[in-house]
Amino acid sequence: MYFRHDLDFKYPDRSDEHMITVKHLRDTNFDENYEYLPKGFWHKFKRACLWLLLNPLVFTICTLRHGLKIYGRKEFKKIRKELKGGAITVSNHVFMWDYLCVLKAIRPRMQYHVAWKTNFEGPNGPLIRWVGGIPIPTDNMRAMVKFNKAVGEVLDSGKWLHFFPEGSMWFYYPDIRPLKKGVFKYAVKFNKPVLPITLSFRKRKGIWKLFGKRPLVDLHIGKPIYPDTTLSVPDAIDKIHKETYHVMQVMNGINPGDRTYNENQDIETYIKTM
Repeated sequence: MYFRHDLDFKYPDRSDEHMITVKHLRDTNFDENYEYLPKGFWHKFKRACLWLLLNPLVFTICTLRHGLKIYGRKEFKKIRKELKGGAITVSNHVFMWDYLCVLKAIRPRMQYHVAWKTNFEGPNGPLIRWVGGIPIPTDNMRAMVKFNKAVGEVLDSGKWLHFFPEGSMWFYYPDIRPLKKGVFKYAVKFNKPVLPITLSFRKRKGIWKLFGKRPLVDLHIGKPIYPDTTLSVPDAIDKIHKETYHVMQVMNGINPGDRTYNENQDIETYIKTM
């Protein structure tokens, strides 16, 4: 389960620094007037149409393209009723289609997800919106208030919300980078369980060697982690933050005592492992 590729990727110095550039197609003002959570008929109609397309077509392509295998799906089905009041899913961010893999894993749940605002100004911006994307504003406190209100509406209504708490995408990085704490503040504030999901890799073998060099993908669904309501808010945030980080590493076969097992949650001092 803990496969480390030998591809020549150059990873950024800071663990939440972006590895990709997005072709800029449109200017969008992500201020307090931006509609972070669209509720109109046409937006809902487009989401419904996209979901119909995802199930028979996109999920199949995703599986064939990445050799996707999903582990924990049977156990997940047993706990779906337990999570009917809403949940926060989190995963590492390791290739362009990983969110589609997450959606396949938790189907038939169509959730929302928080995303880098630059992606909304690129070629896939409309699709990201239709699949439930909520852009994160920067350098504008009023916009951040509006964004937080949208996040609150999603969670208060019992819907699911996905975060990539590492903060950026690194191609096929095998270890779990530090997780930003803000995600877990939402879990504690709205008393929602965190469902850890991780992506790890396996070596191409046999016929798979004919279709590329990048590793194949294994997705693991964990058990929900609940905020500790007996603790103060800061302590509860700290606890679920650390627990989720530990669980995600173990799910990917990285255990305490291993060379790349990490307890450091400081983004600025994280030491790359590749």
